[in-house]
Amino acid sequence: MKKVTKIIYSALFFGMCATPLVMLPFSKNSGELEKKELAKMPSVIKDGSVNKDFSEEFEGWFNDNLPMRSQLLTGANFVKSNIFKSPSGNVIVGKDGWLFYESTVPDFMNTNAMSEHDLKSIVVTLSLLQENVESKGGKFLFAPTPNKNSIYGEYMPVFYTKAKDNNLSRLYEYLEQSDVNYVNLKQFLIEKKDMMIYHTDDTHWTNLGALLSYNEMMNHLDREHKTYDGVSYKVTDDWRGDLDKLLYPAYNASCCQYEFDIDYDEFSFVMPAGVTDTKAQLDNFMSDKEDGDNRFKTSRKDKDTGRNLYMVRDSFGRALLPFMIDNYDTAMFVRTTCPEMNMVQENTDMIYEIVERNLCNLLKTAPFMMSPQRADIEASKVVESDKNYMLASDEGYAYRIYGTIDESMVSEDTRVYVKLESEDNEYIFEAFPVYEEELLKNEDTKSKAGYSMMFNSSEIKEGTYEVSVISGNNSSGIIKEITIGGK
Repeated sequence: MKKVTKIIYSALFFGMCATPLVMLPFSKNSGELEKKELAKMPSVIKDGSVNKDFSEEFEGWFNDNLPMRSQLLTGANFVKSNIFKSPSGNVIVGKDGWLFYESTVPDFMNTNAMSEHDLKSIVVTLSLLQENVESKGGKFLFAPTPNKNSIYGEYMPVFYTKAKDNNLSRLYEYLEQSDVNYVNLKQFLIEKKDMMIYHTDDTHWTNLGALLSYNEMMNHLDREHKTYDGVSYKVTDDWRGDLDKLLYPAYNASCCQYEFDIDYDEFSFVMPAGVTDTKAQLDNFMSDKEDGDNRFKTSRKDKDTGRNLYMVRDSFGRALLPFMIDNYDTAMFVRTTCPEMNMVQENTDMIYEIVERNLCNLLKTAPFMMSPQRADIEASKVVESDKNYMLASDEGYAYRIYGTIDESMVSEDTRVYVKLESEDNEYIFEAFPVYEEELLKNEDTKSKAGYSMMFNSSEIKEGTYEVSVISGNNSSGIIKEITIGGK
């Protein structure tokens, strides 16, 4: 009897597994539920030769055209996350149906702790951005956005232990010791958490969380702004969370969202050009389609503030868009890890919004900015080391110098200076204390203590210069010679 039971069980199991394959020839469109363009069946021969990408393209076609794919993923993820209590589809199922993004776990448990050098380097980088903005009459604000489980950590599964401190909390401490203008949204939002400021099944805050955060940002910018106090709203139950889509693609669940009754000032899109339906375009940028939203600019019809905005943002910035647009004459929004400071013109405020889990991106590439000149920077000790490494090139738009220095050279405050010296002239620039990850990936560097800078060669007198790096009382000695002008 037991043998018969096993045979029946095995037959049912393999029958269920084989069902999608049997249906494959009859499947017209298995990707309709996911609303995406399906991959086409690849050819073994492509452009007259063997298609080297056939296996990869076939896998894409098979995955897209597998019947009941969404239903199978939904069922598998349900079993994996609810029965076996393990992350599925990069999503963690918490208590009371709360969903969390798996990539936020290292921050939650502090398993990705940055070094003191890294945190101080972030603060120095931000201070240089702020100096640049303020020199043009604008104001600067750094606004790190907390992960959802930093606010609603009590809904995480019990086997994830929340750390007392993590990168964000430690960064706040260093920012507090600096002159960098920042806003502690974590502390602010924790005090508002009873108001449902994050979605239960989405990574992001609700519109209410965004409105509250917008006001807190503008308060820290010390700018007069519309508060939208007393605005009427309704709570809907039709928001489809991004985490829910990942976990249960075939199950069309929804959660609450706040819809405000606000009469925003009329505006138009400067970039992209030719937009006729402003509302539809804004709705698109506020959605999770991420369709052409890396760079766009708006202009209010009644320009009466005399102020402009340059905002570096990520997906959390979507819900902030209407409030920011409504409070500046022009507003430019970019999604980047390399702020372009040439876009910050006179009387332009800069807001740098970045979600907690991506703070490490601030260390990967230096902003696009001409380095400020300094004076009276001297070193009493020369550290000659094979870890002192430099690359230099005239890029046309600027002269770029970057590289690494011996870790023993790095000063307590991590500030780094690049010195150009000839027989008749001397120039000292402050560099970003950033290791250029992408630019140095193929170089044989022996240190992760990096620096990066740019300067306008037209502002430097022609000649041959010996280049060295200074940090604290330490100098690298001459690393390279460069020639400016004379081409």
